[in-house]
Amino acid sequence: MGSKHLKTNQTHQKQLPTRESIFGEEKTREQVMEEINREPEVFQEFQKLSPQFQEEFLEFAMGVRGLKVTYDPVFKKVFDPEIHPKRLEDFLSLCLKRKVKILRVLPNESQRLTEEGSLLIMDMLVQLVSESLVNVEIQRMGYLFPGARCACYSSDLLLRQYSQVREGKRKTFSYEDIKEVYTIVLIQKSTEEFERFPEEYVHHFRQTSNTGLEINMLQEYLLIPLDIFMENLQNRIEKTEEPTRGRGRKLENKLEAWLTFIASDRPEDIMEVIRSYPEFEELYREVFEFRYQKKELISMYSEALRILDANTVKYMVEQQKCIMKQQEREMKKREKEIQEQEKEIQKQEKEIQKQEKEIQKLTDDLEGTAKALEEERREVERLRELLKAREAAGGDREIDH
Repeated sequence: MGSKHLKTNQTHQKQLPTRESIFGEEKTREQVMEEINREPEVFQEFQKLSPQFQEEFLEFAMGVRGLKVTYDPVFKKVFDPEIHPKRLEDFLSLCLKRKVKILRVLPNESQRLTEEGSLLIMDMLVQLVSESLVNVEIQRMGYLFPGARCACYSSDLLLRQYSQVREGKRKTFSYEDIKEVYTIVLIQKSTEEFERFPEEYVHHFRQTSNTGLEINMLQEYLLIPLDIFMENLQNRIEKTEEPTRGRGRKLENKLEAWLTFIASDRPEDIMEVIRSYPEFEELYREVFEFRYQKKELISMYSEALRILDANTVKYMVEQQKCIMKQQEREMKKREKEIQEQEKEIQKQEKEIQKQEKEIQKLTDDLEGTAKALEEERREVERLRELLKAREAAGGDREIDH
């Protein structure tokens, strides 16, 4: 029985996919460059890429790294709800912790309340069968004031739904017809708010009452810092002394598998996802098919770079504005402190002047007292001399008598 069990395990291990079966045959850098040079359009677009993107493109085409699913064209290709609805449904179900089914993809007709719409590197809006709206977005760098931004965009979507439903139902409209709006934000590089919770990477927000009264306020948010998730995963892997073949030791659940699929292009992470959840093998095979579709691949990288450039410029502008506002606040605060110090100095100067006057008055009084005492001393001395003279005169008269 033991040998039979061992034979079963060996058979199972043989069925596990190899790196080559997923990544494809590995190529040298020279081979890939030759393929690029043979296609003028691809070569021309390749030259326009940044050094970072060129390196990512080459390494993916060589088969030594994966493809970043966080880039908008790649994400939408893999998660296209019209072609592969179950993929996004599975991911959303795990995020929202309930089974969901996508009805359709909606165009992002709503304008962001500021220019931040172009800062996103991925943005997808879908409507569920329940008529709820779900917005999924990926940010390369976390926005400043994430709470205010999420609330504004969610409110914009809620108002959009309200207008459409009310227009469609007219007299039969009821607020019961308005459904939940979910905002799911995946952040590649998180801001300091998230860094204060280094072991947490799924933050769920919804409005609650201080009394415990339950009222559905329709808006919910899920913020997932991918960098913190990957750091936690890496720490977990480093603590694992031996390579694992079973589930649950490195990836604790399927949501973590999805987040790894989205966030990591490291070969070791890719193989770990497939070992833990074999159903991801199909997705990775589909992703690696882009290795052999150079025109489509370079097009996705070019689009990703265009969005990334817009992100970087606007992010830097926004950061600079924030720095300038902070400096302005600091300057106003400093000016206020200086004004208060000047007032205090003026107050002290007045107090000193007052004390100087009091001292001068005391000095004058002392001088007057000293003069009076000197005059009294002189008068006493004069009277003494006079007394002595009288005494002397009286004595002489007695002798004469």
